[in-house]
Amino acid sequence: MAERTAHTVRPLGDPKAWRETLVRLGHGPELLTLAETFAGIPPGLDGHDREALILVALLVLLSTQDGHTRLPLTGAGGEEVQARLALFTGAEVALSDLLDRPSLAVAFGAPEAPVRPFVRAQAWLASARLQAAETRLAAAIRARTVADPVGETLQADLGNLLDAPVLLSGEQRQAVRQAIRAPFTLLTGGPGTGKTSIVVAILRAAVRLGFEPAEIALAAPTGKAAQRMGESIRSTLGRIASPSEEDRLLLENLPEPQTLHRLLAFLPFRQTFRHHRNNPLPQRLVVVDESSMVGLELMEGLAGALDPQARLVLLGDAEQLPSVEAGAVFRDLVDALPEATLRLTHSYRMDAAHPDGRSVLLAAQALRAGDATALDAESALATRLSIADIQGRGAEHADLDDASLRVFLRAYLEGEILNQPGFREASDRTYHHDGSAWAPGDEAALEALFRAHEHAKILSPLRETPGLRSVAGLNQRLHHLVGREAAGALDHDLAVYAGEPVMVTLNDYRRGLFNGDQGIVVKARQEDGIHQAVAFRTSSGFRLLPYRPIQPQLELAWALTVHKAQGSEFDRVVLVLPSEDSPLLTREVLYTALTRARTGATILGTREALETGIRQTSLRFTGLGPVLRNGA
Repeated sequence: MAERTAHTVRPLGDPKAWRETLVRLGHGPELLTLAETFAGIPPGLDGHDREALILVALLVLLSTQDGHTRLPLTGAGGEEVQARLALFTGAEVALSDLLDRPSLAVAFGAPEAPVRPFVRAQAWLASARLQAAETRLAAAIRARTVADPVGETLQADLGNLLDAPVLLSGEQRQAVRQAIRAPFTLLTGGPGTGKTSIVVAILRAAVRLGFEPAEIALAAPTGKAAQRMGESIRSTLGRIASPSEEDRLLLENLPEPQTLHRLLAFLPFRQTFRHHRNNPLPQRLVVVDESSMVGLELMEGLAGALDPQARLVLLGDAEQLPSVEAGAVFRDLVDALPEATLRLTHSYRMDAAHPDGRSVLLAAQALRAGDATALDAESALATRLSIADIQGRGAEHADLDDASLRVFLRAYLEGEILNQPGFREASDRTYHHDGSAWAPGDEAALEALFRAHEHAKILSPLRETPGLRSVAGLNQRLHHLVGREAAGALDHDLAVYAGEPVMVTLNDYRRGLFNGDQGIVVKARQEDGIHQAVAFRTSSGFRLLPYRPIQPQLELAWALTVHKAQGSEFDRVVLVLPSEDSPLLTREVLYTALTRARTGATILGTREALETGIRQTSLRFTGLGPVLRNGA
């Protein structure tokens, strides 16, 4: 009884206030409902113990929302967890006091113990679901890395596969040879290191080895990334001067890149995939681009759905931001499996003949290395002293206050979007698709709209905070500015204008829309008149959907978070930094933002904010690497 008294004299805070604390932390109250569900699993707990378990579950869930798969109990990470606990309890309640309650032992199992809601080790705590996913993924990957090379192998001389349409470097040739013969290959490299050229050579080699195009799958984590993958591959294949019979077969039957969810045939009502261990994918070669964006559970689903004899090639940039979902899978795999990893280091955009692209990549490399002094080196980051000095070419930095930022946004809107060739005419146009074909000129006009919005983009690390510098604030400002240009919304209650970019925020499997898909608002002739609609670019052309039915799952996309911009590439990006210190501004955010730009990267914010971001890193507490390295 004395022990129970020792545990209950320390208050756990007011459970009614926990919901308010969650909202202050930027999370919805549904997280508390989920924590209460976790705490309701073990039987026989009294009210105090159940409240303690709710707090533990909340900490694990919040950690998962932050991208971690393990809740650290020791070290600096453990100190941060303890500080977060104090926000809920309002007092110095040690996390160990919650975890060590004898009655809660039923909720925590050792890593090898029978399944319980949580898995506890000496240094970490995790949900049983994520810990099991890491264990299964590690086992699937380990089985591939120890497997013998599969099928036929190419001779050392790969002929014109390595010379045309581009001459591959030594490291690129090594990547092709490994990918075509090894069951599992990781290719990591920054922008301009020729990953598309490698993929094309892999595909051409596979067809020469007897692979039918239908036996090859090309995939990416988002629809935008899949679309860009397809465009890049088709463009490179189309540059082959003297295509062989196999090249023509590949080009005519190139597998359409698709999202991983579509490849695995996601079943929304069952929240599972049609393809799995007992119903594997039919393809013998699977190539995944932008792999750094793939979260733990999606990667585990892919690994589990592969035929044991299939080859898997993961491409990405391990230095970029990890996935929005829990885990840092690609980074963990690259760190833990050097024998399966090929690092591409030579940048083909660093050519002195392309000074703008060279400047952007020099600045990106300095950010990746965390070297603020290298930013000031020749040809890296240029300092602009005023708005008039901003050029929109190369890497540049300007310290603009909010008043100056508003002036800049007006000039950006005019120069980068509205005055792009054909944009104004295309946004004023009324479009019509009769179910089988577009009206004459519609497709060319839509191309002009998309080309303008794909030319430049504003990015921010902040999604929704008060003020101008978050994505929400920037979108509202640009929406207001473009409203002065527009003739007004057709349906005034919708309050969007023709020519505005929008993004899908929720998966809509019935309509074939997915989180992250981007479209443009247009005027369209419909059965009852002319109304707002949204045009989406697809691999086979454009599609048009009425705006009103999909309004709840759309948001403006003049500006994107850096996370949402992954998988995209623009001629110019503008990165707006927070006006105050923010844990969301990290070295990986800066590097990822700049590597979205081909020739122009403009950073707007104080030099102090920039250097603070360089010092902060996107740390993820995960278990995949340790499990792969030593099974722990």
